[in-house]
Amino acid sequence: MISREWRGPLIDVSLAVGVTALMLLAAAASGDRPSRPLDGVTVGALAAVGACAAIARHAPRTALVGAAVGYAAVMALDVPGFSPAPAVGVQLFTTALAGHRWWALGTAGALVVLELPARVLGTGPETPVEAAADMAEHGAILALLPLLAELVRSRRALREETARRLEAAERERRQRTAAERLRTARDLHDVLAHTVTVIGIHAGVAAHSIDGDPEQAKEAIGQVRAANREAMRDLRSTIRVLRASPGGREPEPPPGLSGLDDLVASARAAGIDAALEVRGDTEVLRPAAALTAYRVVQEAVTNALRHSGAASLRVEVAAEDDALLVAVADDGAGASAADRPSEGSGSGLPGMAERVEALGGELAYGPGDGGRGWSVRARIPHREPPER
Repeated sequence: MISREWRGPLIDVSLAVGVTALMLLAAAASGDRPSRPLDGVTVGALAAVGACAAIARHAPRTALVGAAVGYAAVMALDVPGFSPAPAVGVQLFTTALAGHRWWALGTAGALVVLELPARVLGTGPETPVEAAADMAEHGAILALLPLLAELVRSRRALREETARRLEAAERERRQRTAAERLRTARDLHDVLAHTVTVIGIHAGVAAHSIDGDPEQAKEAIGQVRAANREAMRDLRSTIRVLRASPGGREPEPPPGLSGLDDLVASARAAGIDAALEVRGDTEVLRPAAALTAYRVVQEAVTNALRHSGAASLRVEVAAEDDALLVAVADDGAGASAADRPSEGSGSGLPGMAERVEALGGELAYGPGDGGRGWSVRARIPHREPPER
């Protein structure tokens, strides 16, 4: 088997040998008219023309010019049975295939025109009718080669363009799939993280007080059951949205600022002194801004319940002219809780930052004033962005 590094040179040499052999056979078999015999000069001239085919794939225009000049020289020698097709056919085809179709067509036309004086004035001149017939035949063949190459080039370009479009479509599909998976992960995290945290806290209270204070244990178990119902309701709503099944029930509307009272109430039920303050006109907020604000507060309250051991928590929401300001602060462990921001793609505060940034806003979190407690602040534009 021929190695790849030798395959190209072998093709080039084969082209040159094949073209030369074809011209020699045509000249040897021709008996059209008396002309120059096949002597050493003739063979050498034909071999020189054929050698131009060896560089046709790498330098098509150079090979075409060389073959055309050689063809003119051979015509001046009055070689019998000589046709321009084998002499410049390969070069015409490769030049047009490389995108230089006007070079190929122009050279073909020039060769046909230059053929006329050689046929009329050469040894054993042809009649004008015979010369015109030969020129028409040669012109048709020479014009056909660039046109055939252009057809091949166009089909190749079409295949490449189709492949590029398919690749772009596949890349876009993968990006959409990744974005949808990230969105699904965020939605599931947002739905489950808070209620599961509340369930864990109240389950711990029930386990601790079931012997010494049955009433407190019973109340904690009631809180667990309520949080479980809330989680199942939110989870069913999220699954219905993800399925988007036709003919099914309409999904429940996404939570907004009206759900902040429940978040603060869940913190109070866990023993934290939680307060909520909402200022400004929150009725004109776009739904995406209200939902993002709710998710930011939900994540901040969840982290306060899970990590901080805070005694107090304050949630402030202020609707300004162009942005919604959200601030959640607690007096818990602060920076000492290394795992306070929930890490991972699509979850926790980094995921909330991505949500806020997607709306053109900003989110910051870190230790509170004096390094005590933890603070989460977000600025969320609440107006629709102008159309471009």
